[in-house]
Amino acid sequence: MVDKGGVVGAVFLDLRKAFDTVNHQVLIAKLSTFNFSPSAIKWIESYLTGRTQYVSVNNHRSLVLNLRTGVPQGSILGPLLFSLYINDLPSVCPDINTLMYADDTVIYVHAKTKHLAAAKLTTAMDQITNWLNRSCLQLNVDKTVGMFFTKRQCNIVSNITISGQNISIVPQVKYLGVIIDSNLSFKAHIKKVCNRVKFSLANFRYIRNALTFNAAKLFMDAMIVSHLTYCLTSWGQTNSLSLKPLATLYKKTLKALDQKPNSLHHCIILNNHKLLSWEDVIKYKNICLVYKILHNTAPAPFNSFIIQRNNSRQITRSTTRGDLLIPFRKSTFGQLSFSVTAIQNWNSLPTTIKDIHTYSTFTIHLKNWLSDNYNCTH
Repeated sequence: MVDKGGVVGAVFLDLRKAFDTVNHQVLIAKLSTFNFSPSAIKWIESYLTGRTQYVSVNNHRSLVLNLRTGVPQGSILGPLLFSLYINDLPSVCPDINTLMYADDTVIYVHAKTKHLAAAKLTTAMDQITNWLNRSCLQLNVDKTVGMFFTKRQCNIVSNITISGQNISIVPQVKYLGVIIDSNLSFKAHIKKVCNRVKFSLANFRYIRNALTFNAAKLFMDAMIVSHLTYCLTSWGQTNSLSLKPLATLYKKTLKALDQKPNSLHHCIILNNHKLLSWEDVIKYKNICLVYKILHNTAPAPFNSFIIQRNNSRQITRSTTRGDLLIPFRKSTFGQLSFSVTAIQNWNSLPTTIKDIHTYSTFTIHLKNWLSDNYNCTH
């Protein structure tokens, strides 16, 4: 959307004690609209009713109270029930885009100016506030924030209001563990990842002599690589200069794994242990997500990111290879987006790998192909 010009306005909703305020009667009524069988609804109703709570401090217990609201937290069923509870929220503001992950909800809209985006979001928030009241949920206005995404700096102030109260317009916000800034540079997020990796890398070096190679590889993947690759398909499309500190830390991690000095070039380690370079790690994550989208195992909103060539009337050589259409992006910012770079990565694959139907087998062949085709540039 940002590549089209104009402004994308967003509101990050914060629900007050969302899981604890789910009304059981409202939830049961909403479940009946999902074509659950009567016996399944009764089972869920039985699961929710009859629960009690009390407070214990120094062996002193408060009175036992019956719970008439809320879904159990820390359970698998809790987030699922809450997701079903708020599933109809997008229907109350159809002119606004909505993203929901349990109680983390974002609404956003594209407009020519900040004022137009703010006006649309304010109207949507009035509709959402009414829906929240009917659903017995409460919005924490003080923690609900807005943000405007744009390629150009704009000092014009536009307010988004909820029930007449202005919400804070912030330059960056943490959403699902990723720090998002108004320019989508992800510099703050990369800095946070660097700090975490530096801490884990220091510990890794300290204990490396006491670990076997397999144990060290397991530690590296769990404590370092996991931070480097979390949501990498979202923020890894930023420019190479911003990603350079992470590439440096990844190389240092490889040298710590193989117990080699920093003066040794990391390409030798990559070849010896069939590991991926930092650039290939990004490609690997991109291609794996494209594979999941093509095989309908990724969340539905991702389907809009790719267009298969076999949907077109013309049958070309690229169609038979299983290539995807690369969308046109007029700006450098757009050309770095997932919908462009990931498709370019996918189209570079041989047909034999694209045609693999089992994800686990696909990832093995993909890693081997990336490792075999790595060209050292030092």
